[in-house]
Amino acid sequence: MLVENIRINRVGDVRSGKSPATGKEWESLDVTLGFEDGTGNSYIFATVAPEVWNSLGYKEGDIATLNLRFRTRTLSSGFVVNDIRIIKSEN
Repeated sequence: MLVENIRINRVGDVRSGKSPATGKEWESLDVTLGFEDGTGNSYIFATVAPEVWNSLGYKEGDIATLNLRFRTRTLSSGFVVNDIRIIKSEN
């Protein structure tokens, strides 16, 4: 989903690890995005692969246009969580 005019509020440090299920190494950044809607200020917490983030060229405080992928997944503990990711544009 293409989201326009969203503010990059905070970019976290790179996190990395190894999936216990697949053994695959992973890295990600946590990004807090902000926008105003009918209820005031709202925020979205998203993750992004460091190489995707670096290719986008945004920094904290920028107003951006981003492609977001929204999914819901069930963790091994049984908890259901939203999984929002910033993805690279197909264009």
